[in-house]
Amino acid sequence: MAKALQRILRIRQLAEEQARLEVERAAQRARQVSAACTRQLTLEQKQRSALAESWISGRQDAAANIARSPSPANDSGERVEEKGWLMEEAVLEFFGWRRMRLEKLRQAELGRMEPLVAVYTERRRELRQTEQLVEQRASAEAIEKNRRAQAETDEWFSQRSRMQQRRDLHRMQAARGENSSGEEPLT
Repeated sequence: MAKALQRILRIRQLAEEQARLEVERAAQRARQVSAACTRQLTLEQKQRSALAESWISGRQDAAANIARSPSPANDSGERVEEKGWLMEEAVLEFFGWRRMRLEKLRQAELGRMEPLVAVYTERRRELRQTEQLVEQRASAEAIEKNRRAQAETDEWFSQRSRMQQRRDLHRMQAARGENSSGEEPLT
């Protein structure tokens, strides 16, 4: 029975280890996606800052150009600036979409991790129960071993005591035998 318990314990240890590794891999994927979300948010914030700076400097340049002289050449410069601004806005929108996709991926990874954590918790509980069972079995075996050792010791003392009683009985009988012959015992 002890070997069967040891095998079950080993199987439970392996199952718990496997579940722990799966949780660690899922956590690693979730951390990677979270880091990607953070990087994407940082890029988006930088793009927003760049867009705001270009818009502010573009308005200041446009105001300065209009104050100097309104000419058709200025209109083409404004169009180039407007195209640049629109391009930056498109890049910003692209970053936002990408961040939303990464956020959904992060949520999916966290959702995938929840059942893995539940499985790991269950495997860990099973392992602890098996360990307790093995400990109880070992304790019961130790108690039984001590009981047997005590019984053997008791038996040895009992035999010794009986042997001593027999010796004493033989001595007494021998002493009586000598007393009945009329001789006095030596004291």
